[in-house]
Amino acid sequence: MKPKEAVIAVTYQCNARCSMCNIWKNPEAEELAPDQYLKLPSTLKTINVTGGEPFLRKDLVEVVKNIHTRVPEARLVFSTNGFKTDLITSTMKQIRGFHEKVGVGVSIDGMEATHEKVRGVPGVFKNAVSTLQELRRMGIKDLRIGMTLQKDNVEEAHLVFNLSKELGVQFTTTFAHNSEVYFQKMDNAALATFEPTYEALYAVLNCQLRSRSAKDWFRAYHIRGILDKSLREEFVSKCEAGARFFFMSPNGDVFPCMVMNMPIGNIRDFGTWDELVTREAETKVTKAVKACKEDCWMVCNTRSLIVAHPLRAGAWVVKSKARAHLVNRSKGQSARRS
Repeated sequence: MKPKEAVIAVTYQCNARCSMCNIWKNPEAEELAPDQYLKLPSTLKTINVTGGEPFLRKDLVEVVKNIHTRVPEARLVFSTNGFKTDLITSTMKQIRGFHEKVGVGVSIDGMEATHEKVRGVPGVFKNAVSTLQELRRMGIKDLRIGMTLQKDNVEEAHLVFNLSKELGVQFTTTFAHNSEVYFQKMDNAALATFEPTYEALYAVLNCQLRSRSAKDWFRAYHIRGILDKSLREEFVSKCEAGARFFFMSPNGDVFPCMVMNMPIGNIRDFGTWDELVTREAETKVTKAVKACKEDCWMVCNTRSLIVAHPLRAGAWVVKSKARAHLVNRSKGQSARRS
């Protein structure tokens, strides 16, 4: 098991009260000592440092220093709700002093009223926007809005996408998943219930396809998976959870992904990563992943499918990109005629 990517929750402390996540109800969860992060696999290329709210962990800089020591060339992406602008910017300034390859994703789940309803805290929309603006002023280029789709906010996807363009940052999205392992919530609405309100997502997909950025084209492919259940069902047989990527909770429990409730072991109980992930453990994980029928679709899923079928993904992009430009041209001509 030589994973390239990991989602690492460094704390379950959280100052949000999100409707699609119950992590905030478990703020006293045990946290790994910073030196335990020196045991991470040296093969990692991308690490999502998350929570809870990761910036609430008081020794976050020390944790990240140890991650840097272990994988100095890895790209570290911090997921935050953006509530505490000053704390986030001051911490990122310290981290950039020793690790330049960083990105930050700030959660915005709708325009002001909707976002604050989803996040359960009044007055924080402006904080999230301010955090993005301040991080951009600091010179961090790898910035994005992360939007978690639910039945009640999917209609605003295009508005949030437009906001990302106004702020000069990227836009990513996924739908609210159920997970005992990570989100600690199992009653989020099934994706099929969103179907009548998919129009805003199609608008985002077409805008991303018309972009000059290859990254945006494959983000459109990710949105295609949200819209197309058959693509998600096909992905299940090609999932690389536990092989290409893994999830680690704040106390050091390692799982194949954020959804599968199948602990591989706890990193504290082993001297090295290879001692934790034995050949026997790999075989067990592989069998479990192949048997998994979860309807999930996260960025890690999309990457796995693109890696498995790069030509087919590329062909879809080329075909759909041409269609998106034609649709846009047709709309422009209609507008001129009217």
